[in-house]
Formats: sequence, structure tokens, C-alpha cells
Amino acid sequence: MDRSALGVTVDPVVPLCGGLAGVGLLMLLAGAVTTHVRTGDGLPKLLPAAACAALVAWYLVLLASP
Repeated sequence: MDRSALGVTVDPVVPLCGGLAGVGLLMLLAGAVTTHVRTGDGLPKLLPAAACAALVAWYLVLLASP
């Protein structure tokens, strides 16, 4: 299991860990999206990474809101 995903999972217990793991996971997924775009992969290969990045970004926005 990816350690970033594990950090996001333990967020209710340790909020700082979840936020930092979310940022790390978002950076990892941004690299995946960039790689898919640069290699000319089609939408079927790009969509899972982009969708996961959007979900993690949404999680971080929810985490930051009061």
C-alpha cells in the first residue's frame, strides 16, 4: 500500500499527517498526469490519474475548510 494513501486514511487520528500525505499524493499524481501528457497517451490512460488527482485536491480543500 502506498504510504501517502495510508497517511490520508489515518487523518481522523492525526490531522497533520493526513494533510501532508494528501499533498504528497497530489504531487505524485501530478507527475503521473504530466508523464501521460508528455508521452502522448490517450484519454483512457490519462483519466484515472487525473480523476484521482481531482479527488485528492477535493479532499485537501475539505480538510482546509473550517
